[in-house]
Amino acid sequence: MLVLNGPDGKFVVDTFVAPAWPRLKEALDGLGNAPVKCVIDTHWHFDHTDNNTRLHAAGATVLAHENTKKRMSEPHDLPVLYRGTDGALAGLHFDPSPVEALPQQTFFDTCKLQANGESLVLQHVAPAHTDTDIHVHFENANVIQMGDLFFNWMYPYIDPSTGGKITGMIAAANKILSLAGNDTKIVAGHGPLGNKADLMEFRDMLVTSCDRVERLKSAGKSAQEVVAEKPFADLDPIWGNGIINSEQWVQVVYLTL
Repeated sequence: MLVLNGPDGKFVVDTFVAPAWPRLKEALDGLGNAPVKCVIDTHWHFDHTDNNTRLHAAGATVLAHENTKKRMSEPHDLPVLYRGTDGALAGLHFDPSPVEALPQQTFFDTCKLQANGESLVLQHVAPAHTDTDIHVHFENANVIQMGDLFFNWMYPYIDPSTGGKITGMIAAANKILSLAGNDTKIVAGHGPLGNKADLMEFRDMLVTSCDRVERLKSAGKSAQEVVAEKPFADLDPIWGNGIINSEQWVQVVYLTL
């Protein structure tokens, strides 16, 4: 999450999960008395939108890409992508979000805001983590919030059920690298605060993963056979310690090529 705070109110990017609400409210209140004026959702997943309803009830306008509203309005069943030695990945059901949680304002390609002396540029990208993803560039502060277009120092989850593509993840990373300087702070959807060097490492890992799995898939190997090849053995010590393990990452890449 990221908050722009000032006399125009608080502008909040992503709202995290429902159980975090008491501490989230405490943290927001601790920033000062200005109300939450706007909530920006980087994409539709629950761990980025769960507290929309509470903040909207407090007076905030929820802003997102039009696909985010569409996806949040639908039921979803995320298929089991891989059931390996460490358990299943996904296999989750989501009911439609309540009307109060849905974005009240949407855009198609780009949205620009001026608030608290800051210029915010919201930009939709081609299907990447999902087909709903945006990044938010705080131009004056030199901060970019990438949502789940960036998992810092861990394998990412890519959602094939709502259009996710590893090639789109690579394209999004390249786009942000063209915007960022060496001093730019880059906020990941998961993992620590990053910078351009971190994002370059992430992009390179995505390219390597894509190339290796694509070669094996093109040779006619099934996902299970690709898993057995252990194509990421050299990457796992660095990238395999997050929410997605090596076997799951093979399956994610295989399904989202």
